Amino acid sequence: MCLERYQRPCCVLLGITAITLGFLEMSYHCYKLVTKEYNNWLIASMVVWSLLLIAAILLIVGSLKKIPRLLLIWVIVGLVCGIALTIIKVRLMIFYHGHSRYAVDILRATYSIFFLLLVFIWSYYPYAYLRELQKIQQ
Repeated sequence: MCLERYQRPCCVLLGITAITLGFLEMSYHCYKLVTKEYNNWLIASMVVWSLLLIAAILLIVGSLKKIPRLLLIWVIVGLVCGIALTIIKVRLMIFYHGHSRYAVDILRATYSIFFLLLVFIWSYYPYAYLRELQKIQQ
């Protein structure tokens, strides 16, 4: 594979991306909770994002220090929380459907599809780097 040499920097970049996207999502959900209304799905999204932020820090540390266990934690947490966030995003899209225009719904659906692809990218590179570290240790 042509990206075998660049898996470590990709893991760090994915961790930074997860942290950035997590802070953006959490701040937007905080804004919605304060200004609009109380919604259990928004709070669930913030809890899942906080778990992902902690796991992203572990991903960055694990990739820089070459600790396979931390990479495995990210892969598991990233998949489980990513799928949970996708379900939450679909539920929020259904909840806000009556309050918005169709263009906003299309934008939310496109973002949900992008996020689902991002979840699998988040899992692929750390898992590939984990396999590479296991080959080196053997």
